[in-house]
Amino acid sequence: MLETVPVGVVLADANGQIVHGNSWVERTLRHPVRHSADTESYGEWVSFHADGRQVESHEYPLARVIKDGEDHAELDVHYQRGDGSLFWMRVICEPVRNANGETIGATVALVDIEDEMRLLEEKEILLGEVNHRVKNSLQLVGAILSLQARSAQDEAATLLQAASARVQAISSVHAALYHDDDVRTVEFGSYLHRFCDRLADALGASARGIALKVDAEPLVLSADKAVPLSLIVNELVTNAFKYAFADDLIGSEGDDHDTSIIVRLASNSDGTFFVEVSDNGVGAGTKSASESFSHDQNMGSSERTGLGTTLIKTLARQLDATITKKQADGWIVRLEFEP
Repeated sequence: MLETVPVGVVLADANGQIVHGNSWVERTLRHPVRHSADTESYGEWVSFHADGRQVESHEYPLARVIKDGEDHAELDVHYQRGDGSLFWMRVICEPVRNANGETIGATVALVDIEDEMRLLEEKEILLGEVNHRVKNSLQLVGAILSLQARSAQDEAATLLQAASARVQAISSVHAALYHDDDVRTVEFGSYLHRFCDRLADALGASARGIALKVDAEPLVLSADKAVPLSLIVNELVTNAFKYAFADDLIGSEGDDHDTSIIVRLASNSDGTFFVEVSDNGVGAGTKSASESFSHDQNMGSSERTGLGTTLIKTLARQLDATITKKQADGWIVRLEFEP
């Protein structure tokens, strides 16, 4: 019966000793069935994790079922055949129990997943190429908008520059997706550092004497969260540069005030993430430093309904996030969301 199934089957006793393997095992693994004596001996079945680390005896599903009492265990490994070649194999194990529910052994299934892994790799390459092309297309659109802004005047130029910045924000996420190992996620902490460096240059931070600082944990986000979050940070930082600081007070003689905008990314104790943009400016709406942080203002009906505010609200809803604004020594805007 075991010879008719299209997968490898290995049987072990209650102590974890391997007592039998069907012909698939020897034919596919290109070595005889190794009758390992116990759960500490599975290292002779040489295989590797995706990161190249060798799988240790206790990590094999059979050890987890026999020794740790798991009801089901599986692991994808890069297995080294008897001739030294490698292939991807899924190891699946479940216990065998008697009528009293006692574990008297275990059954292991070995499945060749080489084709599955190759298709997955091809999909990752294709997705990476898509991100690369999207990034290039968005950069082109952003460049066109920027060039158009140079020939426009007054409000039209401002609007075109803002549109160009938003397109570049989206493009930068796709660039990060293309360069990261996982084309579906972004390590948003390091991305935020790079993004804010570029944003500071574009907004003339150095010339205005404003420091844009980033305090970010290395949190991983999916692309569908990274894109709207990048746009929100772009809007909040841009607004802070526009409205938080009076140019005649920045860097004035005898002024030791540290003019800064801080972008924070961190996780809460409940597992949610938050992004916070704060400034210590003296722009309109800033309360005196003596006033408390206890007054929370939801980004609701009392807010201006400009395009930036509307965009922030729309993207916050897309993230299913809560966004609040507080006043103290400047504005603090905080966005909290599920990862």
